[in-house]
Amino acid sequence: SSDDPGFRGSWFAGTVIRREAKNPNRYVVEYDQLYEDEYGEKLLQETLDWIQLRPPPPPPEKKKVQFKFGDEVEAFHSDGWWEGAITVEHSGGKFAVFLRGSKEQIVFEEKDLRLPVQWVKGKWEPRFEQVQREKEVMKFTQGMQVEVTTDEDGLK
Repeated sequence: SSDDPGFRGSWFAGTVIRREAKNPNRYVVEYDQLYEDEYGEKLLQETLDWIQLRPPPPPPEKKKVQFKFGDEVEAFHSDGWWEGAITVEHSGGKFAVFLRGSKEQIVFEEKDLRLPVQWVKGKWEPRFEQVQREKEVMKFTQGMQVEVTTDEDGLK
């Protein structure tokens, strides 16, 4: 389950299958790369609150980001994007990143890093600016691509 503590601070690609009839703030989502079993035969589906979903972020801008020690980043690892911070700059465009959710330090290539952003009032904002979180419930539709997290206060 994406509610497991080891998944905090991560985002995984998925598709909205349907909206719950009894609770319109909950959606059934099928993950693109997470499976119900260890054999990878059936994609995992979960029912999630709307606050755990967001559209996928836009691709990075054409100008290249110059990552450096201490930068907050999201790193692509184990089929999802994980929050972390760069702890070591290696040669050849590689960076050691401490992943908060799993408490691991892993070396990543630059192509597997992105700047963190957040979805606020229907648009993407830099993650670490002081912004008010959208209060209005976003409506997701069947077949819509989304990313899922469990890193919101109040989720168990």
